Amino acid sequence: MSGEDRAAKIATLFALERKHDLFSYRVDGWSAWRVMRNPVYWMVADLPLSKPGKSTFARILEALRGTLTLARFVAIPGRRDLLIKTCRSALRMKRGAHYEDVYFDSLLRRGYSCVKLEEINSPDFEVQAAAAWRPADLNPIVFTFWGSVLGRLFPADAMSFCKFVAEGLKDELQVVVDPRWLLMRVSTVYWQARLYGMLLARIRPRAVLVSDTGEYGLRLAAHRHDIRYIELQHGVFDASQPDAVPLWVEGAVAELILPDVLAARGVYWSEQLAGTRQGRDHVVAVGDAVTDSARAQRHARTKGHGVHLVLTSQGLDTARLVAWIEDLVRCAPASLDWRLSIKLHPVYDFDSSAFRPLQSDKRIRIVSGAGQPNVFELLAESDLHLTIASACHFDATAVGVRSMIIPLSGHELISGTVDDRWFFLARDQLDVWNVATSPPPFDPAHADRFAAPGYVDNLTALLPNSAVTGKASAECSIP
Repeated sequence: MSGEDRAAKIATLFALERKHDLFSYRVDGWSAWRVMRNPVYWMVADLPLSKPGKSTFARILEALRGTLTLARFVAIPGRRDLLIKTCRSALRMKRGAHYEDVYFDSLLRRGYSCVKLEEINSPDFEVQAAAAWRPADLNPIVFTFWGSVLGRLFPADAMSFCKFVAEGLKDELQVVVDPRWLLMRVSTVYWQARLYGMLLARIRPRAVLVSDTGEYGLRLAAHRHDIRYIELQHGVFDASQPDAVPLWVEGAVAELILPDVLAARGVYWSEQLAGTRQGRDHVVAVGDAVTDSARAQRHARTKGHGVHLVLTSQGLDTARLVAWIEDLVRCAPASLDWRLSIKLHPVYDFDSSAFRPLQSDKRIRIVSGAGQPNVFELLAESDLHLTIASACHFDATAVGVRSMIIPLSGHELISGTVDDRWFFLARDQLDVWNVATSPPPFDPAHADRFAAPGYVDNLTALLPNSAVTGKASAECSIP
């Protein structure tokens, strides 16, 4: 599907939801369409993404282990300052012998007690998990698994709405969706909210912090227990994203499953959310822990000879991307001293075999998603960043590095950023070498627009005043 066709289909989807006022249908007091919108959007977008699967047996085994852990929390209550929901691929910051979660461990070092939920979203981080500075307490698959089991046994009363949505998608977009699948989405969230509520009632946290959008059941449970819910921006999050609720949608915060606070990286993202409920009522610029670290690294670096390119992949159009890189190498200036670091996506590029032909060139290094250095350390030492549509396009600029878009499938998602100063579109491979060898601009204020400095202080300021600070606890005292 071409970028133009994809944009047209998504526009049709958004028109359909407004014409039929899909957000208005309520299940258990909240918008059923809100929890369907994200997966339906990606079905319509039909991007050529690859993602590792997990066997049913493995998922059941993980869920049963998690059930025993959840039972202990329910049986033995104890108050915590925070409940944190993160993912295993966040264990990317290596400090000494330990790995830190890039989202929350810098906050936990201030002494907050917590229960940490960690989704195992990649099979490549076992070593990091075994050496985690703050290991996870519970795998949240337990809530998804039992939510789906209970949802199948006791479905929500929403089949008529699901059939209506499925018919609209078929008639107006020629996208076939089984209404029973839509009902399972709704029913799973219905039961997840109740299961999360059991945990929240026992640990009574002062705040819930999550590293991504889409934690609908946990958000509903937090609202019912009057607990502040803080959602961190993950990747590209603007008004075009399926979890961004348009401003025309009516309803209370809980009805639309909105966070109390959307902790965006910088004011640029606040501006990109204009026209959304999150942008009007919930967004606060807080920055990013690894950006703070990368800026310090870049400030201290000594510029060497030659050009260092960093390319971040995203599981998009991989075969054509490899061919594009081969052409890039062929047209490199003969006299130029250069090297290319390719950082694979920690989730979508689970199979690196497609990139192996590139390793015959000693100037090219392939770094796995779980491997070191992490992407921010690479960006801090780079002269130009390359990507099809990775969020690192913006992270590079936040660190002070220019970024160039590779015009392959999916690149239209970020092509609107091109300004020929910080953001570029590679019309051909020669453009890469021309930009990489030209002097970069220096504009710290521009970088701060993409990630506010002082992440930990900014995030701490969003926590309820009653949250305990500066007091080491048994839960968070791992050296």
